[in-house]
Amino acid sequence: MSQARERLRVRCRGAVQGVGFRPFVFRLATDLRLGGWVRNGPDGVVIEVEGAPTDVRAFTERLPAELPPLARLEDVAAEALIATGEAEFRVAETEEGQRRRALVPPDSRLCADCAGEMADPADLRHRYPFTVCTNCGPRFSLVRSLPYDRAETAMACFPLCPECEREYGDPADRRFHTEPVCCPACGPQVWLEDGSGARLAERDQAFALAREELERGAVLAVKGLGGFQLACRADDEAAVLRLRQRKRRPTKPLAVMARDLEAARRLVRLEPADEALLLGPRAPILLAQRRPEADISVAVAPGVGDLGVMLPTTPLHLELLHGLEVPALVMTSGNASDEPICRGNREALLRLAGLADLFLLHDRDILRRVDDSVARTSADGPVLVRRSRGWVPEPLPLPLPAPQPVLAMGGHLKVTGCFALEDQAFLSPHVGDLDCAEARSFHLEVLDGLEDFLQAAPEMVVIDPHPDYPGARLGEQLARSKAAGLLKVQHHLAHVVAAAAEHGRFPGPAESMGGVALDGTGWGPDGTAWGGELLEWDGMLRWRRAGHLECLPLVGGERAVTEPWRVAAAALVRAGMSDELPRLPLALEVGEEELETVRELAEQPLWPLSSGAGRLFEAAGALFGLCARNGYEGEAALRFEALAALDGEELQPWPELGLEESGDRFVLPSAALLAAAARRLLRGEPAARVAAGFHDGFCRMVARLAHRGLSPEVRVVAVGGGCMVNRLLRGCLRRRLESFGYEVLMATEVPPGDGGLAFGQAAVAAAALTRGAEPRITRSGSCA
Repeated sequence: MSQARERLRVRCRGAVQGVGFRPFVFRLATDLRLGGWVRNGPDGVVIEVEGAPTDVRAFTERLPAELPPLARLEDVAAEALIATGEAEFRVAETEEGQRRRALVPPDSRLCADCAGEMADPADLRHRYPFTVCTNCGPRFSLVRSLPYDRAETAMACFPLCPECEREYGDPADRRFHTEPVCCPACGPQVWLEDGSGARLAERDQAFALAREELERGAVLAVKGLGGFQLACRADDEAAVLRLRQRKRRPTKPLAVMARDLEAARRLVRLEPADEALLLGPRAPILLAQRRPEADISVAVAPGVGDLGVMLPTTPLHLELLHGLEVPALVMTSGNASDEPICRGNREALLRLAGLADLFLLHDRDILRRVDDSVARTSADGPVLVRRSRGWVPEPLPLPLPAPQPVLAMGGHLKVTGCFALEDQAFLSPHVGDLDCAEARSFHLEVLDGLEDFLQAAPEMVVIDPHPDYPGARLGEQLARSKAAGLLKVQHHLAHVVAAAAEHGRFPGPAESMGGVALDGTGWGPDGTAWGGELLEWDGMLRWRRAGHLECLPLVGGERAVTEPWRVAAAALVRAGMSDELPRLPLALEVGEEELETVRELAEQPLWPLSSGAGRLFEAAGALFGLCARNGYEGEAALRFEALAALDGEELQPWPELGLEESGDRFVLPSAALLAAAARRLLRGEPAARVAAGFHDGFCRMVARLAHRGLSPEVRVVAVGGGCMVNRLLRGCLRRRLESFGYEVLMATEVPPGDGGLAFGQAAVAAAALTRGAEPRITRSGSCA
C-alpha cells in the first residue's frame, strides 16, 4: 500500500521577493523530501508542496521560524489540494499580473558572510567593493521598475561571467537570483578623480590614494548606496571646518562612520538594542551619547551631547576604511544645504565641485536617491528620527484600510510622502525641506516612483492646510491632474494619529482618544501658529483643541523662529521680568540695543502668536545663553537638552505652576515657566539642575493639562511631534501621563516629527474613506 500524500498551496505576503526567500523554500522543501514548486507572483510568493503528511506539516512549521535575514512574513494562507504525485521540487517562472503588494525590499547593510569573503585573500571577491548576496546589498536604490529582475536594475549593463552565472542559477547557492550579483571579472569598478575630472587611480589604487588624501585632510565625495556622501577625517578640526564652510552648514551636527562596533563603542555609549540596530541590515545613523574621551573634533557636533555614529553600510565603505588609521570619518550627505543628495557621477562632479577635493566614483548607477536613516537612543529603545535607507519601501500597516488609493504629501520640513493602498501605507524616502525647487522636484520624483511601483493612481490627495506650504500647492495640482479628491488634515491631528496608527490603534465609531502634539510650528484653524497641543478626537474624526501651551508673541515675525532669544525676552517681559533681562545669560549673547528694542515691542499686539513647544524649548536654550540664534532648526532646544542631561542628581520638584483657564480649555503658562527658570538662574542655582527641572516641570504640567482637559472616558493618549525625539521629554512625559492612568502611545518606527506626518495624514484619510466622514473640528480655541 502506498503511503498517503498531501498537497498544500501556501500564499506568502510580506518581504518575500529579492531576499532569498525562494532558495530558502527550495532548500527547506528538498530537505523534507517534498515535491512541488515555488514562484514569485503579483502579491508575494506562492508555494505548492506535496509529500508525507508529517513532512508537509514540518514544512509549514519551519517556514516562518527559519526565514532568511531580510525576509518578513505579514500573512500566510494555506489551502489543501489534491495530490498529483509530484516528487521533485523546483523554482518556477514568475507569475505575471497586476501588482498590489509585492515590492522590492529595502537596501540592506553588507552581511557578515560577504564581509568574510572580502577579507579572504583566496576568495573570488577578495576586497571587491560590490560584493553582494541575497542577504544584503542594494535593492530599492538599484531598481528601475518592477518586476525585480536584473534587466530592470542598474546591473543590466553588466553581463554575468560564467562563475556568477552558475551562482545566480543554483537554488542551493546563497546568490541564487541575487539581481546585483557580480565579481571583479564582470561587475562595476571604482576609480578616483580630482575636481577637474582627471582620473587619478583605479580599483585598489583608487582606494589607496583616497585613504592617503583623507589622512592628509582632504574632503572626499563618495558614491554611496543611495547617493553621494562627503567624507573627511573626524579628528581633524581643520578638515571638518573646511567641509562645514563649503557645505554651508555652520553648526548642524555631522554624522561619523566608525570602522567597526569596537570603534563605535569608543565614541558613544551603546546599549545592546543600539548595537543590534547598528549591526543589523537597516544600519542607520544612530544618535547616541558621546563619550567625553572620544577622539573626535568638537566641530563635528558642537554644543550637543549626542554623536551620530554609523558603521560601514556597503562593501565600498568597508574597503575605504580598511587600514585607515583614524578614529572615524565624517560621512554626511553629498549636497549643499537644503538640496537633494547627488545621485549620478556627472551631477556630483558639477554640484559638488566646490565642496569636495576628490571623487571616489564607480560605474554602477544609483537609480533612486535614498538618504541615510537616522535613529536616536532612548530608554525604551531606538527611535527613528529619519526613515529612509533600510526601511523604504517597506510598508506600514494601517489601523483602518484605505478603500481607495491615497497619496499624502506631508508638510514642509523633513518631508516624506506616503501612498496608502488597502491596509498598507508606503512612506517615501526622506526628501527634506521644500524650500528650493530641486527639493520640490525630488518630492514629485519619489511620489511618482511609489505610484509606479504600486501600479495605482491616487483617488484622494491629502495636504496640510497651511496656506504657504509648497507641498500643499503641489498636492492641489496633483489632485486636479489626476481627477482625485482633496483632503486637508490639520498638522497636529496628523502627528498624534501617526503615533496611534503605528501601534495599530484608532478609536471606534463611538470612542475617543487623546493626543499630545509637541512641535515647532503648524497651521492652526484660528490662523495662529500651533505647536503645543492637547487634542481629543473620536472614531468619526470629530476633534477638538482641549488645551494648549500659552501663545507667545514672535517679536520680529519669522526672525523670532531663527532667533529664539526674541521669544525668551518677550515671554519674560510678559511675566514681569523686563528689568531682570540685562542680568540673564541671554543678554551676553545679544546686543544691548537689540534687547532694548524687543523689550519695548514685546507688549505691543503686533506680532504673530505661537503655542509651539519647540519655540518654548528654543527660548529656554536662549535664556540660558546656549544659543541666541539657531544655526539649524531646533539648535537651541538641542543644546538645552544636552545641558539638562548633565545633571546627575535626583530631581527636586519645582513649585506647582497652576494651569490657566481660557474659556472652555486649559492653558499651560509657558511664560511663567520661563520666568521660574530665570529666577533660579539669578539665585545662582546650577544651570544643568535648572534645565533638568525645567524639563520635569514641563512634563508634569502637560500631564495635568491632559488630566484636566480630556474627557473622563479617554484613557489612551497618543504623543507625537518633533519634540518627541528629545529623550528626556519622552521618558518623563510617559511617566507623568501614566501616573494619571493613561495608556501612552509614542512613535518609534515612524518618526514622531514631520518625517512621519504623511503617515498620519494617510491614516486619517483611510479612516475618512472607511467611515464616510471628514475631519471636523468641534472646538478650536483661539490664541488671540
